[in-house]
Order: sequence, then C-alpha cells, then structure tokens
Amino acid sequence: MKILKFTLVVSILLSGSISCETDTIQISGDLQKMEATKYFAAEVFAEPYLKVYGTWKLFEVSGGFAGNGHDLNFEYLEIKEYGIYGFLSNDTLLDYGKMSPAAQTANDLRLKVDFEADEESDLFFSDSEKYVEFSGSDTLHLNSPCCDRYNYHLKRVK
Repeated sequence: MKILKFTLVVSILLSGSISCETDTIQISGDLQKMEATKYFAAEVFAEPYLKVYGTWKLFEVSGGFAGNGHDLNFEYLEIKEYGIYGFLSNDTLLDYGKMSPAAQTANDLRLKVDFEADEESDLFFSDSEKYVEFSGSDTLHLNSPCCDRYNYHLKRVK
C-alpha cells in the first residue's frame, strides 16, 4: 500500500512539473538581424544609460487624461545597440526604429529620448517623447514629459 501511495504522489508531482509553462521570448528575426550601425555609427547614450539595452516586459501603463492608464498594448520592448528599438506582441514585431537622445533643456535632469519609427515599419508607438528612469537594475520607466500622456513601466527579462 505504501508503494502505491508513493508511486501516486511521485506521478502527480512529475506531471505537475512537466506541465509548467516557461515564458520564452522570441525576438523578431528582422530585429535580430539589424546591424548596430543601422541608424547611428557609434554609441548614442552616456554611460549611466547603457543599461537601457536589453529586453523589457511591460507590466503597467499609467497616466493619461484620467490617470488610470490603459490596457497593456504590447508585451516586450527590445532595445539594442546603438539605439535600435522594437515593440513586440505575440512574437510579432509591431514597430521598430531608432531611439535617440532628445534635445535637453537646462532643467532636464533625466534622459529624454525620442522613438522614431523606421520608414519601413508600421507606426505603433505614437507617443514618442519619453524620459528614461530606472528603479534598481531591473525596472525601466518611460515617463511622459507632460500631462495627459501615458507612462510605461517595464521589467528586465534579458
């Protein structure tokens, strides 16, 4: 009887562990193939902002007219050297182009960037001017410089 119970418990544990789903991130082949120098010949960001490069998963959108944000409209933001970005959802590249430092004013203490879609890309991300802010080493905030616009909050996955 003990052997039967043991076998049953082991079977349940094994079937449960096998059925666990892993979160795989498939970056679009078009984005992976892009040369780092597609838009800029050299690095465009200062040393403190180089940690912007990587794959980021969207977990919240805040702000807007009512301050409530909106539903998540993409899954991942991939940012590659030198300032190449891509918005992805369901393994589909929604928009890609260059992310470049924007004109700063003397009062700007944060990095302001512009997202500019490639001429061959569909336009998905139209609120293109954002401030880059980090919380620790794994959270990226893309905040709007003014009112009634949306802020995007992302966690590093790669």
